[in-house]
Amino acid sequence: MRPWTDQPVALPALAGTALFGADIMYILEHAMAERRAGQGPLTHRLGLSGAELTALRDKWLPNALLPDLHLPAPERPSDQQAIATLILWKSEAGTPEARWLAAIIARRAMETRHLWEDLGLPNRAYLSAMIRRHLPGLAAANHANMRWKKFFYRQICSDAAFSLCLSPTCDDCPERADCFAPD
Repeated sequence: MRPWTDQPVALPALAGTALFGADIMYILEHAMAERRAGQGPLTHRLGLSGAELTALRDKWLPNALLPDLHLPAPERPSDQQAIATLILWKSEAGTPEARWLAAIIARRAMETRHLWEDLGLPNRAYLSAMIRRHLPGLAAANHANMRWKKFFYRQICSDAAFSLCLSPTCDDCPERADCFAPD
C-alpha cells in the first residue's frame, strides 16, 4: 500500500497503455516525496493542473489520495512548453496519457539531474522503455539513442537553426562529457 492511497493499487489492463499505472506510480511517489520535503505542491512538481491530476487519478489510480487537486496549472516557461509540444508532436499520440506524460516529462526536464532520476525511475533504460510503451513515435525519433534531455534540446534547437543548444542544467552536470561526446 502506498502512503498516499487508502488501498492497494491494481494495474488496469488496457491495450496500448499496459503498465501506465506502474510507470505513473514511480513518478507520483517521487513527486510526493518532493512535496513532503517542502519543494512545492504536486501540481508544480508534475506540471499538471489539479483537474488534470484528478483525471489521471480517476482513470488510473482511483483509490489514490492526492493533494493539491484544487490548484490551477503552474506557469510553464517557454522551454518547458517547447519540450511538451515536441513530445506530443514526435509521439504522434493524442491520448490523455500522452498529454499527461508530455507535461510531466517536460516539467521534470527542467530539474538538474538526469531525466530518469528527476522522474523517480529506476534507471535510464526504464525511462526509454516507458517512452517506447507510451510515446512510441518519440522513441522512434530518438534513433541515435541520445540521452533524453540532450535529444529534446537538440530537436528544439535544430528547428530554431541553432548550431549548439544545451539544456539549462547540462553545464553543471558531472557527466556532461558523456552526453556531449562526439556523435
